[in-house]
Amino acid sequence: MSPSDMPTPELWRSVVWTRGSGCRDLAALLADGEAVPVDDDLRSACIAERARLLVARKLTSFDLVSAAVPVDFAAAAVAGVVAAVGPGPHSALAALVAQRLADSIGIPGSLVSASPAPDQDEAVEATLAEIAALVPDLPAKIVRASSARLLVGTFPPGTLLVVGAPGGSWLQRQFFGPGRKLIVGSQGGAVVVRAAPVRCFQEMLEPDALGAGLLVREARRLLQGDAAPVVADGRLVGVVRRSALLEAFPEDSIGSIAEDPVFVSEEDPVEAALEVAAFVRPVPVVDGSGRLTGVMPG
Repeated sequence: MSPSDMPTPELWRSVVWTRGSGCRDLAALLADGEAVPVDDDLRSACIAERARLLVARKLTSFDLVSAAVPVDFAAAAVAGVVAAVGPGPHSALAALVAQRLADSIGIPGSLVSASPAPDQDEAVEATLAEIAALVPDLPAKIVRASSARLLVGTFPPGTLLVVGAPGGSWLQRQFFGPGRKLIVGSQGGAVVVRAAPVRCFQEMLEPDALGAGLLVREARRLLQGDAAPVVADGRLVGVVRRSALLEAFPEDSIGSIAEDPVFVSEEDPVEAALEVAAFVRPVPVVDGSGRLTGVMPG
């Protein structure tokens, strides 16, 4: 799992939700502050809110941000929460959601993984230890079980199951049927989660851009750092470096000495900005129409 794929506690900083059974209640429990309702234009809404987690009534192909889907969820009926984890790509998020819900509701939480046979114990233990390190306050254990249904059968009454979306391990896949529908639930309901990479729009800073018509002598005074984006009518048209300003005539416009723009998209994973940062810092971030919307420090 790369750094840009690893979910972090900052997920709770901006939580948005759509209409659907249990969505508002789940979002309120997860959010650090007020969860924000969003409309059908999820992409625009998530970017505008710099959303880190979407609570929705079902999983779709929309994967811009991490998602959580409540299934038969009623917080008042939940007596405990268990994240069923394995080597799948969404287990780390499941663990974090379980811990957050345990803290918010005030109930016991834990991690559990299944090992179908003794010869698989070592690999299961290694995976569980890695995930448990993200949520050290939650107890973790391995259960001898050859199926998801047998694993859930060991849960106490009123347990809320948190599980990653299909993919990655035999355990995660067994929870779901055709159409990614959850077919193995728990008495206390379930939350299905899917992790997405951290995106540039979630981490970008406000840009200190310079207008293309600005004179070099003024740009020398205004420039903070070694380089800055150059814009015309809000659109990124280039990048100017301090070294270029020092070599240029004071009455030149910076548009005439700017380099061709290098940038990342708002929707790119943050790792893309690290690559561009090898050439220029800060890294300009643009929207779909080429407008400068932020910078990544690199």
